[in-house]
Amino acid sequence: MFKRRQVNLAALTVLGMSLPLSVLAQEAPPSHQLEKVEITGSSIRRVAAETALPVTTLTREEIARSGATTVQDLVALLPSSFGGGVVANNVGATGGAATANLRALGPKYTLVLLNGRRVANFAFGNNPVDLNAIPLAAVERVEVLRDGASSLYGADAVAGVINFILRRDFQGAEVAWSEYKGDHGNGGNSQLISGVAGFGDLTRDRFNVVVSASREEITPLKAADRAYAATAVRPDLGINKASPRNGISNITFTDTNGVKHTSVNPLRYGGCNDPGSALVIVSPTECGTDYAKFIDLIPDQWRANATTRGVLQLNEDNQLIAEVLYNRDRVQSVYSPAPYTKSLVYPTTGRFYPTSITLPDGTTVTPTGTITGTWRTVAGGGRSDITETKTTRGLFGAKGLVAGWDYDTAITYSKNEGEIFFGPGQYSYAKLTPLLAAGEINIFGPQDAESKAKLDSAQLTGRQQAATSTSTEVDFHVSRDVYNLPAGPLSVAFGANARREKLDQLSEPVLESGDVVGGSGPIPSVSSGRKVIGAMTEINVPIFQQLEANFSGRYDKYRNDFGTSFSNFSPKVSLRYQPMRDLVLRGSAARGFRAPTLYENLRPFTSGNNTAATWSDPLRCPGGVPITDTINPVNEFKDECNVQLDSATAGDRNLKPEKSRQFSLGLVFSPLRDLSTSVDYWNVEIRDPIVAKSELQVLSDPTRYKDYIYRYDPVNDPDMLNPIKGSTNKDLPIAYVFLPQENSAKNYASGLDLGAQWRFKTAAWGQFGVQLDGTLFLTHGYQYVGLSKTSDLGKFKDFGAVPRWRHQLTFNWRKAMWDFSLTNNFTAGYDDYTDPLASGDDDYPLVRKVASYTTWDTQASVSPTKSFTVSFGVKNLFDRDPPSSRNSLNFQVGYDPTYTNPIGRQLYGRLNYKFF
Repeated sequence: MFKRRQVNLAALTVLGMSLPLSVLAQEAPPSHQLEKVEITGSSIRRVAAETALPVTTLTREEIARSGATTVQDLVALLPSSFGGGVVANNVGATGGAATANLRALGPKYTLVLLNGRRVANFAFGNNPVDLNAIPLAAVERVEVLRDGASSLYGADAVAGVINFILRRDFQGAEVAWSEYKGDHGNGGNSQLISGVAGFGDLTRDRFNVVVSASREEITPLKAADRAYAATAVRPDLGINKASPRNGISNITFTDTNGVKHTSVNPLRYGGCNDPGSALVIVSPTECGTDYAKFIDLIPDQWRANATTRGVLQLNEDNQLIAEVLYNRDRVQSVYSPAPYTKSLVYPTTGRFYPTSITLPDGTTVTPTGTITGTWRTVAGGGRSDITETKTTRGLFGAKGLVAGWDYDTAITYSKNEGEIFFGPGQYSYAKLTPLLAAGEINIFGPQDAESKAKLDSAQLTGRQQAATSTSTEVDFHVSRDVYNLPAGPLSVAFGANARREKLDQLSEPVLESGDVVGGSGPIPSVSSGRKVIGAMTEINVPIFQQLEANFSGRYDKYRNDFGTSFSNFSPKVSLRYQPMRDLVLRGSAARGFRAPTLYENLRPFTSGNNTAATWSDPLRCPGGVPITDTINPVNEFKDECNVQLDSATAGDRNLKPEKSRQFSLGLVFSPLRDLSTSVDYWNVEIRDPIVAKSELQVLSDPTRYKDYIYRYDPVNDPDMLNPIKGSTNKDLPIAYVFLPQENSAKNYASGLDLGAQWRFKTAAWGQFGVQLDGTLFLTHGYQYVGLSKTSDLGKFKDFGAVPRWRHQLTFNWRKAMWDFSLTNNFTAGYDDYTDPLASGDDDYPLVRKVASYTTWDTQASVSPTKSFTVSFGVKNLFDRDPPSSRNSLNFQVGYDPTYTNPIGRQLYGRLNYKFF
């Protein structure tokens, strides 16, 4: 669907398609008549057709044809971007940001620009730029650079750059309305209304102003509304993710005969039959909560924005430019009811104290003494967070030509600020614990009116956290042809910038103290900043008529407010060789870097997380078998065998920058006037990536890494207030496994980008087109210090799976007022997640394949007048469900949300009217 055009990119090699070289040779007017432009990836202004090193350019027409309503939808369609954060993936996580992920290396390695300049990072957590802050309705085109570009842009441009260019130099007005309806009810439906107006002619009036605005709403989609995601118990996949913490507790007690009963549920004998509590069988004695009954697959979303761009033409060569963007975003996600993780002891004086308890074998006994148990706030429904963010960005600059030098300079201020509020289903330990200790809450059955009212009184309301991320930057660069060589002009560019970054994450007292049931423990506030200065240069040298070389380099210096500093130099060289009119060979080699974020440096210690995989306590449950020679029985105080262990993490002020090395080789071949093909090999290696310490490293060698395992005394310190570092006492359960942020080993990836484009016209039937955009991954993985390489290519590992092949194939037909497209989106399957402790059997095979995912989208548009266009489309035409998966990284169960879309078939209509 997305065709590629040749653009000015002498500084790099990227992957994809270009216009046929024969077309450029035959149809281009003399070069002195062509406008010099600056394209993503180069600071030298040149004629766009002078180089065959392409970026992928998505025009406004192609964006409309894609059916995307948001920037995150559009980026998710790019074959080279896989596994980026989308709002749906962040159910139960902080903020709900959407991110891009070129080369599937991680969102932090993709630099996102707006009109060629940086945007402030998302204020919450450790996310880069939130794609939701960029209004798709205001985007004129998108330039996707799929090669490292730290030699020009500095940090973060390791996997590539995505540059969103907003509408400009527009005259008239345009309004549009879109409605998207799912074929299975109201979940995931959206509605978008937008408008743009422009006035002023730069030539005649010496100015132009463009204003745009849009508003969008997306309705939530519940897991219960999709059969493949409606339950956490999937025998067909060999998984049961139901939690043993329930609204009706699994309890431990002693009966009047002196017999102790451990972790039994009063409803187990009846098959855990209590639909209101979402109970399911998890063991011979226990029931569990099927938390999938409560969660969202897609959260409730609302956003609105406005943009303005004004240009004042000072004279024939110089302009003043001002830009303003304002965006508001609201996301409310619902996830599992809160687990009460503190010690729970029900008193004999509690008004719900049972007179008898039915054991799993049907025997009825009478309890005596206090009763302990595990519990969850099921009666209060799923937890929810409400995140409201605002993005503000202003720019004032000038560009033009002075003394033969092209210049571009600006001051840019960008801010992302937000607040996270407690939604329904959030509770305070300080309020809830006394009610449970007094027996005022029923842990043995449904709540009555009185106990429900007391439970409601323990709910949290109001704000839990506020955050602001700001970036203030002054930059300039100049370029010109400085010397005429026999093969063409030698061109140079110079540039420099100074940037001030600031991050403030303010936790309210309730969050800072950890007084949130089921939360991540105390979350202290974070506040700091840093200064960044950089300088770059670029030289383009025509060696002879067919061969051109480009050299670029950049120096960056970082100075953090908390005392640390570092610097980095990023070089790059690229070559372009055109031995014949229809063939271009290209190659590049570069080094890049990514700076630690302020959050990675200062991330406060937080517990209450879990390991990604299931493990057993190596001291108290070696090999999954509980020991018996301990005064504190295994599994009595918490689950210790074959479970996701509690974990904790923290930042590090002394983290080093991540370093990358990359190279690429490719060709563009246009054997026919209307046919263009391209093949590019690329290879990226990242050293010292910043990641949490490997749980595999710690728990596979617990003797060597015992200092990362913290234990606690369950009798004298049941709330784990004073965990003990590195203890080898078998009487002490694990409090948490400490997995701090660190520079660890390396990441690597390589692959091929393939593209083809064929367009042909007929006198009677109009214009036809076929376009292919595909990425074949050859290698992809990571390596921790002291461990062998781990490949996640076609295999689900610690960070998910990377498919070997993705493509988008589009067929297009246009004649007069009609336009029709049919698009095939394909993602290859992979080996599913396998529990590392699983032994393998018929119910849980060690090797399981996740099927490939194929969807077809179609759209038809008609423009009966020059002003009016009506479009109808269907996404996922054949209503393909996501393939089943044992995915272990997200709240969603039964499918992989990074790999598919849960909405199913979706119909949409769009009206567009232009005023001239």
